[in-house]
Amino acid sequence: MWRGLAFGCAVMLAGCAASGGADEDRPAAERQAAMPGGFGAYLAAHAARLRDDVGGASDYFQRTLAADPGNPDVLRLGLVYAVADGRFDAAAGNARAIAALRPGDMLAGYVLTVEAARTGDWDAAAKALAPIPGNNLNGLLGPLLKAWIAAGAGDVDAAIAALKPLSEKKAFLPVYDFHAALLLDFARRDAAAEAAYEKTLSGEGGRSIHALQAAGRFFNRIGKPERTQALIDAYVAQHGDAPLAEALADNLLKSKAAASLVGSAQQGMGEALFSVSSSLANSDAWEVTLALAQLAVRVSPGLDLTQVLIGELFDAHEDYARANQAYGAVPPDSVVAYSVRLRVAKNLERMDKRDEAAACLTDLAARFPKRPEPLIELGDFYRGGNRYAEAAAAYDGAFARLGQTARRHWVLYYTRGISLERSKQWARAEADFLKALELEPEQPLVLNYLGYSWLEQGKHLDRAQAMIEKAVQQRPRDGYIVDSLGWAHYLRGNYAEAVKHLEQAVVLVADDPTINDHLGDAYWRTGRRLEARYQWERALGLNPEEPQAETLRAKIKDGLKP
Repeated sequence: MWRGLAFGCAVMLAGCAASGGADEDRPAAERQAAMPGGFGAYLAAHAARLRDDVGGASDYFQRTLAADPGNPDVLRLGLVYAVADGRFDAAAGNARAIAALRPGDMLAGYVLTVEAARTGDWDAAAKALAPIPGNNLNGLLGPLLKAWIAAGAGDVDAAIAALKPLSEKKAFLPVYDFHAALLLDFARRDAAAEAAYEKTLSGEGGRSIHALQAAGRFFNRIGKPERTQALIDAYVAQHGDAPLAEALADNLLKSKAAASLVGSAQQGMGEALFSVSSSLANSDAWEVTLALAQLAVRVSPGLDLTQVLIGELFDAHEDYARANQAYGAVPPDSVVAYSVRLRVAKNLERMDKRDEAAACLTDLAARFPKRPEPLIELGDFYRGGNRYAEAAAAYDGAFARLGQTARRHWVLYYTRGISLERSKQWARAEADFLKALELEPEQPLVLNYLGYSWLEQGKHLDRAQAMIEKAVQQRPRDGYIVDSLGWAHYLRGNYAEAVKHLEQAVVLVADDPTINDHLGDAYWRTGRRLEARYQWERALGLNPEEPQAETLRAKIKDGLKP
């Protein structure tokens, strides 16, 4: 579908370059942008595109247009990135220029349609949309926008007629059913709306959060809250006791929300743009998908799920600051507020804003005192930063909120066990590992960790080695587990067998200091002393923690004691 859109950016190449602080660290194209003229800015714009920097591309294309205002190719690319960046003043100017050159340009037409709709100028909106051909993307989005323009102009029958072409294509039926229900609900044609909602709920996508929100509000409004309750019960039965289910119940049942999801034609137009952009979220031309989502927010600022989509698009392209900016626009009473705040915390951690991430998770745990997830995330966060005692305390708090544990909670016992073992609380750690194995007896990670720990302590040697062998059978290419098996043989004096497994482990994980250290020990015990010192020196060069580094320096100097 995307190949026919001719927006000028159908395929983007992913990049991972990052601009530095000093001028000499900046990409060459960006340094050239400081020179007179627009060519440097044009090159810098494409460099920004290659590393998925929407804001940078938008800036540089606008600078290029300042030097070469009428260039149609730059206008088109500048329009895509201005809309994707949410810069609608610049986008409107680009769109007007493109529409004068090419009246049927799709994105320019959508921008001008939205800008007219925002002010309630439905005639201008219709005129802006009319020249766009009815194929490709506009075969879906065009009828939706036309319907809501007609609704805005007060002609509900014309709106319903505008939607009709979508009912003739099987792929478009879910969108048609949902928007027919929204439109009839908006027009207070309750009998027809009820039938349309029931059709939506029984079809593909009928259990989506958005469909449940719209239908639940409608059934509340017409005096059928029991139908809303049934919808939420079905959702809970399918998804379990999820935070989203709780939020839906709070939003639709406890508050008895009865206002229609769409209260204006502008909101309906935002729903149309959201429906299409969310269906294209996995397309290669992610900037165009982002542009459509930004248009949805432009015409209907309260669309929280669209902000989530925008955040997800930036997340997928590792622009975590922009993702969090979008997530931050989701109001606290939204049904997705809880899950969005978890994403914000994860992104803060990715940006190395560790104190802010911990504070965000702590605040979330306090605001949702029954939910274990923020404390689990906090435990994972502390464990990732080697703050094991704090991690164990966070996991303890999560367990206090869990109630009865299930099979899936083996991982929580495992991660708490690691934190306890690393913070010198072995008795509790051992109990957690054994509980994890009780829930998931063949789990290779737990088998390996507990088996290795027992070997290091000289306990349960036969059982420990059998556990590690079982783990290796399941994950023969996991270098850490293979290392455990090699070390098991070493500790039991089987040095030749240890070398065989430890050499394999080093091949699988070449840059781990402990695995290289272990191989050096095994070489020494088999008389390969030159190779042993080489492995110890290699381990020392891999930045081990200081206690291990001190031991390595001693072994390089004096070897192993008999």
